Amino acid sequence: MSKASSSGTRILFFGMECDFSIPSLESLLQNGIEVCAVVIPADGASLPGIHVTPAIVPKTPPQQRRSCLPMLSTANPSLTQLAWTHSVPVWQVRKLNDSETLKTLAAYHPDILCVACFSKLIPRSIVDLARLGGINVHPSLLPANRGPVPLFWTLQAGEEQTGVTIHQLTDTLDSGPILAQQTIAVPEGIRYGELEALCASCGAQLLVQTVQALAAGQSHARPQDEALSSYHPYPGDNEYVVNAREWGARQLYNFIRGVASVERPVEILCEDRYVLASDAISYSFDGAEIAIDAIQQDGHGEATIVCHDGHLRVYYI
Repeated sequence: MSKASSSGTRILFFGMECDFSIPSLESLLQNGIEVCAVVIPADGASLPGIHVTPAIVPKTPPQQRRSCLPMLSTANPSLTQLAWTHSVPVWQVRKLNDSETLKTLAAYHPDILCVACFSKLIPRSIVDLARLGGINVHPSLLPANRGPVPLFWTLQAGEEQTGVTIHQLTDTLDSGPILAQQTIAVPEGIRYGELEALCASCGAQLLVQTVQALAAGQSHARPQDEALSSYHPYPGDNEYVVNAREWGARQLYNFIRGVASVERPVEILCEDRYVLASDAISYSFDGAEIAIDAIQQDGHGEATIVCHDGHLRVYYI
């Protein structure tokens, strides 16, 4: 389908200042699809010069001022900066169901609401503002891994593939009919941010294709199979604690590589000892049955851990 076929479609885009939202907005703009406004959550943050907390406030570019210092720049622009570059207005919303929010967003007469990472459940009253409804970019193969951070649970489960789903917005989180879906392999040892970037790039392309199909009346939705559904909340402290004897060496290697850091290590328990792993180095399936210490620390920040099917080398703190 050509770009011109969706040139008259007006998009109201919902996103956040995060790496997952930016590719979707950028892809819409690059493909000549009109984004009439961008909506981001205010989340209670105060705005410069604003001392009240209205339901919705415009976010305006700062005025340029002469300075003897060079202007700060970033290689990766924020969602807001990207919108401003294309003269797209940005609104910070605190109360989605407020009458002032509805009035402001209704004035754009959107055809489709597009969502790519948004911290609030979008109410029916806002979805209904769009002639063709709302669609969401979700980084999992729905109905599996519904919820706010599906990639964490993908890595924890040791899954070898994930994907991206474009689905219709409904009153239940991540449960609407599926419009498009693509599988993505999970490379061994991939970092969380790298996997998120793969999903964001794939999702951005799928989003454009779905918008074009909706605009042309050529989209086909299929309901999600609730018997196959799963939901996960934000991970808590317990999700960063693992028993090495219950994990395979490869699964634990990929989980630590994906989510661990010095600031947020994974606590590995083995028999009566534990170690705080900030990164994984390697794993082996050889010699798990050899009677050695459950955790061997070399005193220089590296440790060997016995899993149920092999050994794991990690950096510890």
